[in-house]
Amino acid sequence: MAVDRVVVVGGGIGGLSLALALQRRDIAVTMYERASELREIGAGIVMQPNGRNGLIDLGVNDAVAAVSSCPEVLHFCDYATGEIIADLPNARVEENFGLPSLSVHRGDLHSVLLAAVRGNDPAAVRAAHEFVALDQDADSVTVRFANGATDTAPLVIGADGNGSAVRSFVFGGPPARFNGQVAFRAVLPGEAAPAITCERELAMHRGPGRYLLYYSLRGGELMNLIGCGHTDTWEEEGWSIPATAQQFLDAYDDFAPHLLDLIRAVPDDALFKWGLYDREPLEVWTSGRVAILGDAAHPMTPFLGQGASMAVEDAVVLARSLEASSTVGEALDIYQNVRCERGNNVALWSVEEGRALQNPDLPTQGPFRPGLLDYNPATVPLN
Repeated sequence: MAVDRVVVVGGGIGGLSLALALQRRDIAVTMYERASELREIGAGIVMQPNGRNGLIDLGVNDAVAAVSSCPEVLHFCDYATGEIIADLPNARVEENFGLPSLSVHRGDLHSVLLAAVRGNDPAAVRAAHEFVALDQDADSVTVRFANGATDTAPLVIGADGNGSAVRSFVFGGPPARFNGQVAFRAVLPGEAAPAITCERELAMHRGPGRYLLYYSLRGGELMNLIGCGHTDTWEEEGWSIPATAQQFLDAYDDFAPHLLDLIRAVPDDALFKWGLYDREPLEVWTSGRVAILGDAAHPMTPFLGQGASMAVEDAVVLARSLEASSTVGEALDIYQNVRCERGNNVALWSVEEGRALQNPDLPTQGPFRPGLLDYNPATVPLN
């Protein structure tokens, strides 16, 4: 065992997954989150077989499945007429990769992970701690927070998202930049959605310069809606900026009538927009006794539905590396060698998929891109 305790900065999906993976290997962890209340906002996400393999290692796969939807078919539809063009049965995903894909509310996944971490150690999670700096020597790392608190541990992991303060402090480089995409997103009651959308449950509509995707959550109790497209300008920061149905309708006014009805059905206070930001891939994710994971290491656009799954993959591999190694240096070398190419490749694949989703004339590989879903972070060789 390389260490007996780890400090994790960031209390999102990646940070909680790492905390739980460490606890299950008898490595103590203290996780710091800058928000005053530890909760995950957001909307729906997809947990695909590779990510679910990680959830099995974490011991929470069944709990996550219990609060998710498992749509039978992904329908690819014409954006203007709504006509079904092609289908991808979830049974085919299960047949090829061992597990079907799940649709889960981000907050539900976060809650399952948080409950498991606190169940192992009620004092493991500390809110209202904003990272500002760290110092390290040959034996330890001291982390400093805006409230004046400090903590010293043999290893520190930055899991603080796309705009990672740990990444910026340790590795430098330019901040995250707007990539020319703006998304509208909403979660609405399933009963408020048009009947055809409830019947289809999961459908993708690829249009010129935009796409619209919807899928059920919590077994149909909720419907998740996202529309993503190009824009020339974006000045607002944040990913929970209130939007109006009219803004959404104006941007997608040539889409099928039932899709416009779905937009109109969104409650006034439940529609948001955000600009997508990314960073150049990093070739090195470790520095001394500090490493980064999840979006802090490989900011992930949403086009492959892999953001949460990749964070879980990172967490499981890093915890396994620490368990299998006798020194921090050895463990981080393993983590770097096993995860960096994989994480950066999937981030680039997602960008490519985004181009295809917004151009119906381009082919799209979706989840069947070779090497994507058949990855198991719990069994991948550590060499």
